[in-house]
Amino acid sequence: MITLSATDVRICEACWTAPVTAARHTGAGRDLLCEECAAGNYPRRVDLFPPLGIYGLPARKVHPNAKHRGNPPQPPPNPG
Repeated sequence: MITLSATDVRICEACWTAPVTAARHTGAGRDLLCEECAAGNYPRRVDLFPPLGIYGLPARKVHPNAKHRGNPPQPPPNPG
């Protein structure tokens, strides 16, 4: 039996369907999993707060200028 705090998730972080019944301790913290995912050693599928704080976006896809994709921003049109 694991103890969950008020801020812990209640659904498995690997399959997102079964309730949490097991915890796997890693170097990065604790993975909350269902018994089947823990036995199968399945990876968790989401990080709520990755290094840049973007939900569900892996760090390898984050680029400093990803918004403009290599093109400099254009000024807005002159309304007058």
